Amino acid sequence: MTSLRHILTGLFLSLILASCVTPPPKKPMPSVTMPAEQPAVPGMPAARSPEEFMAQSLTTTGELRYQLQLAAARLYITSDQLDQALEILRGIPPVSASAATRRQIKILSAHIALAMNQPREALSLLVFTEILPAAEQLQVSEIRAQAFQEAGYPLEAVKTRVQMESLLTDQIRQQENHKLIWETLSLLPATTLNQVSEAPLHPQLMGWVELAKIAKRSQIDWQYLQQGLIDWRRRYPDHPAARLFIQELGSRQIELIDRPKNIAVMLPLTGRYAAIGAAIRDGIMAAYYRHPDASYRPEIHFTDTGDNGNIWTQYEAAVDKGAEFIIGPFQKNEVTTLSQSSDVTIPTLTLNYSDQATQASTKLFQFGLLPEDEASQAAEMAIHNGLMHAATLVPTGEWGQRLLLAFQQRFEELGGEIISSETYTSGANDFKHPIQRMLNLDDSEARRNRLQRWVKAELKFTPYRRQDVDMIFIAATPRDARQLKPQFKFHYAGELPVFATSHIFSGEIDRNADRDIDDLFYCDMPWVLSDSPLKQTLQKLWPSQIHYGRFFALGADAYNLMPMLGRLKANTWERFSGHTGNIYLDPQNRLHRELLWARFVKGAPQLLDANNPNAYASSRRDDEADE
Repeated sequence: MTSLRHILTGLFLSLILASCVTPPPKKPMPSVTMPAEQPAVPGMPAARSPEEFMAQSLTTTGELRYQLQLAAARLYITSDQLDQALEILRGIPPVSASAATRRQIKILSAHIALAMNQPREALSLLVFTEILPAAEQLQVSEIRAQAFQEAGYPLEAVKTRVQMESLLTDQIRQQENHKLIWETLSLLPATTLNQVSEAPLHPQLMGWVELAKIAKRSQIDWQYLQQGLIDWRRRYPDHPAARLFIQELGSRQIELIDRPKNIAVMLPLTGRYAAIGAAIRDGIMAAYYRHPDASYRPEIHFTDTGDNGNIWTQYEAAVDKGAEFIIGPFQKNEVTTLSQSSDVTIPTLTLNYSDQATQASTKLFQFGLLPEDEASQAAEMAIHNGLMHAATLVPTGEWGQRLLLAFQQRFEELGGEIISSETYTSGANDFKHPIQRMLNLDDSEARRNRLQRWVKAELKFTPYRRQDVDMIFIAATPRDARQLKPQFKFHYAGELPVFATSHIFSGEIDRNADRDIDDLFYCDMPWVLSDSPLKQTLQKLWPSQIHYGRFFALGADAYNLMPMLGRLKANTWERFSGHTGNIYLDPQNRLHRELLWARFVKGAPQLLDANNPNAYASSRRDDEADE
């Protein structure tokens, strides 16, 4: 039998195959709504421009002057001249301004922070000790909901929108709020929705969550939808969604569902990728036999693409035999061949990504285990937790550079800064030198040596690492990660949080070996971090495939994704809750996976609730308490 080391090496190399010219697109965010105007102030003259308001403010004093300045700031915000608006707001003295004016300064400043992609700053500004008038409560709630959304906490955004329901008296605005609640809940994977529903929630919020769970289940179990909605209406007869929203939900959930009757699957079942191809094949067949709709049993034909097959000959043969949908191929060069041709005439879901930024056919959809998605999400997780200054350590070579580029682009896009970046040689036993360079310990050592030469005596010395970083991002295999993490502590950086991608975990629990990476944060697919019925099926029927579980999950998701592609294309906010992640489609027909987050505790990954703003901080506090 192939050794575990060789299996893991094959798994790592196959993950390297997935590549993409551009990083995943930024997730769609709701537009920022301008706060409503304040009621007209007696004696306040009319003006058409912010400059006119500012000029008029110079001819008056007191509260009227401040109201003129607020009006100018609003107009600057409306015209996207945020620096000018902020300068005005900072120039209004809070000591002499009224309470109403001070509140408006904070609300407008929060709006500016949100527009400048600083959602955490916006949330920090919207803290009030007094009870706000209803109009201002609505302004604050709207900004808070959008700030939570942009900060990466969709559940908090939903909670805020549910709370503001009572403030909305206009039916159109209520319907728009319901739409935003639904679209935001649709971003959450089934795993998170299940976590949320186990907590004590306000009945109205619980109703929305339970409705979202029904929708997620019906992505595969189509027959469940109608009965699920009937049961939900019985449990929540007075819920706001029961009045109008749910009447449209049933028809919307089943629209754009495609059910191909003849499917061709193109996989390397012989050659160097045969084991991976077999795992994907078994995942497809497991999903086929476990599909909730027993009446849906399409014909499935497998084609072995091997190592040297002509992909176009095989593709055309599948079409000639009546295929209505094609899954595959797997190898990157084959995907690139298809992406460059306009002759892809039937829906095709590849199992890897092309190097090309664009593709010729709208019928081609690209799907796989893209490492860049994970690196980008590591950047997002760090920023969401207020970590803005990163040190990075990746292996030399193409794979390490790809992950570094994806992390850096997303991190800097969100306002972070890469302070130090180093590479290491994978497979080494000692990473002393790259770690010392990354932490600037070399300079500390050099200063000690200069001082010793000057005083001509041996000095007691504790190296001093750089203090301008607050996190570390690593790209590593399980073996390298187990070497790197302890050496960070040895080099005086043990308190810095470390973020990584799924490549640091083999997928199998090994508490003895993985205790060395305790307290490391990493993202992985639901297949690895939860115990699904399909995973139990794999362990029972295909125990030899356990080592290739991630590819088994890829096959299952490929089969279940087929009917959903039309819906994902039509709704940018739609997410398919799969075994490999929370999946969405970008404008270039590339599917991306949003993963779950975990932290290693006592040698095993422990799932985090990434939608809880305090999840990361709470896990750190718990760790400190254990110590």
